[in-house]
Amino acid sequence: MDPASGVIVAQTAAGTSVVLGLMRCGRIWLCPVCAATIRHKRAEEITTAVVEWVKRGGTAYLVTFTARHGHTDRLADLMDALQGTRKTPDTPRRPGAYQRLITGGTWAGRKASDGDRHRDREGIRDRIGYIGMIRATEVTVGQVNGWHPHIHAIVFVGGRTEGEKADKHVTEVFAPTDNALAEWQGQWRSVWTGALRKVNPDFTPDDRHGVDFKLLETERDANDLAEYIAKTQDGKQPAMELARGDLKSAGHDNVTPFQLLGRIGDLTGGVPEDDATGQGSLEWNLGRWHEYERATKGRRAIEWTRYLRQILGIEGGDTEDDDLDLLLAADADGGELRAGVAVTEDGWSAVSRRALDLATLEAAEGTDGNTDPEALGSRVREVLAHADVADTVVLLTSSEVAEAYTAMLEALALRREEAAARRHRENDDQDDDADRDDVQERARRHLARRAGTPQE
Repeated sequence: MDPASGVIVAQTAAGTSVVLGLMRCGRIWLCPVCAATIRHKRAEEITTAVVEWVKRGGTAYLVTFTARHGHTDRLADLMDALQGTRKTPDTPRRPGAYQRLITGGTWAGRKASDGDRHRDREGIRDRIGYIGMIRATEVTVGQVNGWHPHIHAIVFVGGRTEGEKADKHVTEVFAPTDNALAEWQGQWRSVWTGALRKVNPDFTPDDRHGVDFKLLETERDANDLAEYIAKTQDGKQPAMELARGDLKSAGHDNVTPFQLLGRIGDLTGGVPEDDATGQGSLEWNLGRWHEYERATKGRRAIEWTRYLRQILGIEGGDTEDDDLDLLLAADADGGELRAGVAVTEDGWSAVSRRALDLATLEAAEGTDGNTDPEALGSRVREVLAHADVADTVVLLTSSEVAEAYTAMLEALALRREEAAARRHRENDDQDDDADRDDVQERARRHLARRAGTPQE
């Protein structure tokens, strides 16, 4: 995070250890380490959101969307059909089946000629009181049926809102009628299958498997009557179903992407095929992993409807920077820090090259029962001596650890602000260039018309 400060290996009051000051990749699709932390924090946010909405008297559904697929279908094509294509310099973004669900007059209602939306012109959105949803995309793959991307969404209904954008707020909570809910579910099933059929008829699911709705009901926790736990009808926690794709083992002879990665690690590490985790040859697993990397690039794994967070009072966001902030918060969330050691950037690089990261953490934990700061420093120096960098260690008290980490965070925030300002200036310069080119082109055409010369 801050090359001038290096990193800090600190011991918590609980006897565990933590490394502070390292930047993480934050790749929720690709990194098992970062994904576990990000998804855990996202699951906590989702649980808080569902509980908050149910406490207000609202209703929530867990809705799962799938497409028909075969072993010859490319993951990128399936993801485009579900989520939409990604914008490129040469092509605009094309909506997927998911975006089609919440567009059109049947869903959103139609305005009268005077611009007012009357009750008889309301859409399904108004009749069910839709306020937003949280979407998570999950991917599995098998040797027989190929890629199986699917979307889980928690949909919040039963609310009326006023205001626009950042000023939107809930004014009323109600129970949607059975007729309205049936109309909504029928509409979404029809739109989903129709959108997929339009992209590729082979992707069209049957009515039973394409879209599945589960009402989220509430139970009082036996140990704490003040807390509500939202559960689906089959007893699963909806937030975990939505966010913790890293914990899942795929069914129906499929594997998750991290199971692909696990088998790649086993096979390249010399584990016999019959003893390795997962399925398939090394070549098959590498091919599927590389395809997965390309197909998920630039896509959001978990995304909230815009302004839903503010409506429910949940802070944060869904960008890559927000994921990195979650990781930084998790690093510092290990409890009270007793003491630690600071290691220079060059020193930690040497530790990483020698694969002594884990040994350094174990030394800081004090497994011998001695938690004295001087003893901590001695244990860490002993490990780092194997990397010839023991002299880079500086012992820190608990207050010095906190001060150093605060300085690292401040330095990171400053670099982010500077980067954002630089991008803003670059965008402004590009806009100015485009405006100047447009003015020059209009002037050229005007002069050409006056001169009566042909225009190219």
